Amino acid sequence: MPDLTLHPTATRHAPPDSAGEVARLEVFIAERKAELIALQDEMRAFKSRYTNIVGSRLAELAEVEREIGRAEERRLGIEAAPVDEVEAAPLESAGARPVQTSLRRLFWSVAKMFHPDHAANEGEAARRHSIMTEASRAYREGDAESLNTLLGDDELRSYCAAPRVNEGEVDIASRVINLKEELRTVEFGIKRVRQDGLYRLKLAADEAAAGGRDSLGEMAERIGRQIEKARRRLEHLS
Repeated sequence: MPDLTLHPTATRHAPPDSAGEVARLEVFIAERKAELIALQDEMRAFKSRYTNIVGSRLAELAEVEREIGRAEERRLGIEAAPVDEVEAAPLESAGARPVQTSLRRLFWSVAKMFHPDHAANEGEAARRHSIMTEASRAYREGDAESLNTLLGDDELRSYCAAPRVNEGEVDIASRVINLKEELRTVEFGIKRVRQDGLYRLKLAADEAAAGGRDSLGEMAERIGRQIEKARRRLEHLS
């Protein structure tokens, strides 16, 4: 793996081996991009499988548990709170911060920090655009953990704000710097996929499959038993 350390003292005059470094970086970036694309494809396929096998059962269990709650409230003579009040409650709880309780507000907090409109030049705008692409992915998938990580990544903020060479300096030295920046963005994408809780579940499922077990099917069966137990409880309350 090439040395990826950014050297702030780099000038527009390239050292003798910069052309070779450019070639090495381009090859390595292509490899890492291919790895990132493969990881993302694998995760999309696994997420679809997880949703079909486990997600639908979890949704069914959640609905039965809500029915149990309503039945218990009726038995105790408690009037159910309006839906809008129930949804607003988390935001009103003591000490709750909007960025922790609302996915939308989390996303806008990231956008305020990393939006390309805040860039000083085209290079920085491209880096910020890569980060916002990851933020948009997290928002679409309800991945609050990734959004919180983006907000709390001091190194990433420094990366966006770091001084860069002038726009007119299109030479080998600036090409090396730009390639290192591109590689850092790709590496961040790989890191986020591997830190995803669903990715860890995928690894466990793959390991189980290697041993001849269907862990998602087993999980669905366990949830099915919980559903049956919950339905019997609901019948008793009705």
